[in-house]
Amino acid sequence: MSSWSIFIYIMFLLINCILANWKMNLTKLVVNASPIISLAQIGYADLLLNLSSELVIPKGVFEEITAYSIEDPAVLWMREKKKSLVHQVEIPTIISEWNLGKGESEVIAFSYQQKEYVVAIDDRAAKRCAESFDIKVRGTIALIIDAKRKRFISEATPLLLKLKGNGFRISAAVFDEALKLAGES
Repeated sequence: MSSWSIFIYIMFLLINCILANWKMNLTKLVVNASPIISLAQIGYADLLLNLSSELVIPKGVFEEITAYSIEDPAVLWMREKKKSLVHQVEIPTIISEWNLGKGESEVIAFSYQQKEYVVAIDDRAAKRCAESFDIKVRGTIALIIDAKRKRFISEATPLLLKLKGNGFRISAAVFDEALKLAGES
């Protein structure tokens, strides 16, 4: 074997190790409608794929987003690319008793049944429900900060400003804290 062939082989092994380690450090996500809609509106829905080693969209979330014939970015993202990510989810009584929407309930139910999944959800009541079951929760803003930290985006500020511009509710204090966490304040 030539030294060039050995070098190529070693580089191949090194790249595969790096990629395997990188993928292992990503989170398994089960995502609700709000992060999909919010990120799609600003052109960054694919961050959900980048940030996750496995991405799950419960059927109720898929139906909520695609129920209307409006051709907005979230509907297009779901219809064109993501049907393979959709899973049927049974909602246990302990979660349905919280009286959340179908999508929120399915997202939490999935993670309740498969604890290694982190819930991506923005609704305050749904976050409280998930946290009461010791389920890890990430909101859209946290996902953007994660994307910055993992270098999928170079800056969080433009995305946060676009979110605000599209009507995403974020207080000045939370906005400032997000910038600090992203290292941009």
